[in-house]
Amino acid sequence: MKKKSNMPGSARAGLVLLVLGAIIVSTGTFTEREVLSIYGFIMAIMGFSLYMITSIYIKKRR
Repeated sequence: MKKKSNMPGSARAGLVLLVLGAIIVSTGTFTEREVLSIYGFIMAIMGFSLYMITSIYIKKRR
């Protein structure tokens, strides 16, 4: 059996921010509200960077 790897909480939070930001971007684009799209885009970028930083940190630690 394959060992299940545990994902740290900050990596999960990064993924949640990434997905939530993408949903907000699509909602803002659909309703033609540019401010909402920009806010969602910033959330998605921050979520992606949080996830990547956490992943790199965990790989270097192992």
